[in-house]
Amino acid sequence: MQINIAICDDERESIEKIRNKILDIVNGKNIQIDIFTYLNSKSAVDVLQSDKEHFDILLLDIDMPELSGLEVAKAIRKKRENIILIFVSAHEQYVFESIEYSPFRYIRKSKLTEELPLAMKAAFARLENDKEKSIIIKTDDGEVRLFYSEIMYYETGNRRINMYLSNGKVITTWKTVKELIEEMNDERFIKLHSGCVVNVKYISEYSKSDVTLDNGEKLIVSRRNIKDVKEELLKYWRGRI
Repeated sequence: MQINIAICDDERESIEKIRNKILDIVNGKNIQIDIFTYLNSKSAVDVLQSDKEHFDILLLDIDMPELSGLEVAKAIRKKRENIILIFVSAHEQYVFESIEYSPFRYIRKSKLTEELPLAMKAAFARLENDKEKSIIIKTDDGEVRLFYSEIMYYETGNRRINMYLSNGKVITTWKTVKELIEEMNDERFIKLHSGCVVNVKYISEYSKSDVTLDNGEKLIVSRRNIKDVKEELLKYWRGRI
């Protein structure tokens, strides 16, 4: 399993301590990691928000100049909903403020030796469980890892595929609908017509000719597919009750 980890802390000594402990944790395990370090919080935000690099885990200090860790988390969460966010701080008073940004763990620097291995083990387990539920998409700007849960639907357009995400972003790739269906192979994604596939979790209602998504957007369903769409949707809804 390949995992990309980012560490952001304004103290070099702290970064090296965290980095070395992570290397010790994965030593002898079947886990391949790349660790990227950032002393400047603004630089970290620029990289983490770009589509050129993918990160699975972010270990983030809170008390930093320029942008605090909480401000970094706020910016990151707007574009990276699924990144595993672990706060590593010397200040326990930020625990309740940090909850707003859905951290995976909150580690005290004074307890790093005890708490970091537990947090990393849990993070690795989460990624292992989710690894079959994500896909790497090649774009003109680089590669992007998308979790199935954040893909609302994808459809053809101008000989390319536009993938519409729950955060409002659109990712464009050269893959075909057929290739994506075969690669993802997930029953949550149902074909509306030859050029459009939707994630059933985002459908709020259907009619004889279209489906309506949670955001109010309507997608046309072909006559050929409407029966299958209805059956899959009802199966999903019944499973959720």
